[in-house]
Amino acid sequence: MNKNLKIKLVVVFFIILMMFLIFNKFRTNHETNINVELKTQAIFENINQFNTAKLNNFIIYGSHLNLEGNIELPKISDISIYSVHVVAKNIDGKEEPMDCTYTYKDNVLTFSTLDKINKGLLLEDLENTNYYLFLKVIFSNSEERYYTFENASKYNNTTYYTISKRNKIDIKFDTFSETKFLGLFVSKIDELPNNIYDIAIDASHGGKDTGAKYKKYTEADLVLKYAKNIKQKLEDKGYKVFLSRDGSESPNQDLSDVYAENGRINTIQESHSKLLLSLSLNGTKSKTGGVEIYAPTKCDIKFAKSLADNIVKKAKASYSSVKLFKQDDGVYVRNFKDYDILNFKASAILHKYEPYTITKQTPYHYMIREIGGIATNAFVDGRNTSYGKNKYFDSNIGIESYILELGYMNAQKDLNNIVKNENLYVQAIVEAIEDYVTVK
Repeated sequence: MNKNLKIKLVVVFFIILMMFLIFNKFRTNHETNINVELKTQAIFENINQFNTAKLNNFIIYGSHLNLEGNIELPKISDISIYSVHVVAKNIDGKEEPMDCTYTYKDNVLTFSTLDKINKGLLLEDLENTNYYLFLKVIFSNSEERYYTFENASKYNNTTYYTISKRNKIDIKFDTFSETKFLGLFVSKIDELPNNIYDIAIDASHGGKDTGAKYKKYTEADLVLKYAKNIKQKLEDKGYKVFLSRDGSESPNQDLSDVYAENGRINTIQESHSKLLLSLSLNGTKSKTGGVEIYAPTKCDIKFAKSLADNIVKKAKASYSSVKLFKQDDGVYVRNFKDYDILNFKASAILHKYEPYTITKQTPYHYMIREIGGIATNAFVDGRNTSYGKNKYFDSNIGIESYILELGYMNAQKDLNNIVKNENLYVQAIVEAIEDYVTVK
C-alpha cells in the first residue's frame, strides 16, 4: 500500500469517527432534552392551572432566596387551611422546603418566608439541575394543592453565582404550556465573571480619615493590614475576594462620603459578593475592651456567634462587657432608637427634604443596612444632597453584612493583642467564614 493511500484511509477514518461522535452527542442531547421535557410535564400535571400566587417580592440576601406574596383562595365549606409551604421542586420531583409564615383573611392567603433574612432557600445547596418553585397548601381534609408564582414585583429575572460550588443559577419567570412559573436553572461554570466576587472585606475609614487613634497606631492602618491578610488567606483557599480599599488612596484623600459614586457602599455592592465583613476598632474608652460582632436585624446570629467565639478562643481575646444591644456573648444587633429617628427627622426639616422612612426595626449601622438592600431597609436614596446616593438602596439582592469590632484601641490589652496576634485573629475569622459558606 502506497503512502498516499494510507493517508487517505486515515483521513476517511477520522472523518467517520468525528461524524459518529457528533451524531452520538446529538442523540444523547436529544434524548436528554426529551427526558427533561417529560419530567417537567409530570411536575406540572399536578399543578393548579387556574390560579397562581402573586409574588410581591423575591429577595436574595447573601446566599438565601426568600419569597413573599399572596393568593386568592375562596373558602370551602367545612375545610380549612392546615399548613402552607414554599417548596423548590427539582426535575426529579424532590422538594426543598422553606419555612413559611402565613395569614388567611377575606379569602386571601398572604405568605412570607422572610422570618430570618439569612435563612430560606440556600442557593449554595442546589444541585446541577432545574428547580420549580411552588406554593404548597395542605387543607384540613389532607388534600395538597400546588400553585405556581407570577411576578407582581418590580424586579426582573436575575442570575446568582455560588460560592462553594462554581455554579450559575438563572432565576427567572417563564411559562410552561401557558402556565406561569418561577424557575431556578442551575449549570456549571469554569470561573466567575470578572465583576462577580464571593466575599468582600471592608477596611473602614481610609485616606485622611484615620478613625480611632492611640499612640502611634491608627484604626485605618490596622484594619487595612488585617483586611489584606484575610483576603490573601481566603484567596489561598480558592475564594474570589473584593477589598473596599487597598491602601492606594492618598493620605489626604477625603473618603468620608461613603455614598459617593466610588464610595465604599456602591463599590462593595458592585462586587456582587454574597458576604461582607467590615473591620473596625472601637475608639471609645474601655478598661476591659473586648470583641463585638454587629449582625443584621431579623437574622439568624449563628455566624456572628461563630465569629465572636472563634476570635475569643483562638486569638486570646475576650468578649465585650457592653450590655446595650447585646444578643449573646460578643454578638450585638443595633437598630434605630426613638431618639435616632427624631434626629433624622430634625435633619430632614433643617435641610428641607422628605424624611426617610425609619422604624425601630431599621438597622442603625450603614455598612449593614445599606449593603443589604430592601432586606435590611436601606434608605439612602439621594434626597439628602449633603451626601451621595446608594444606587442599590431598593435592590432585591443584598450582601449579608457584619461589622467586626475587633477590640478597643484605648484598652491596652486589646491593642497589644491586635498588634501582636494578627495571624491568630485572621485565622479565626477565615475559619468561621469557611465553615459558614461551605455546603456540608
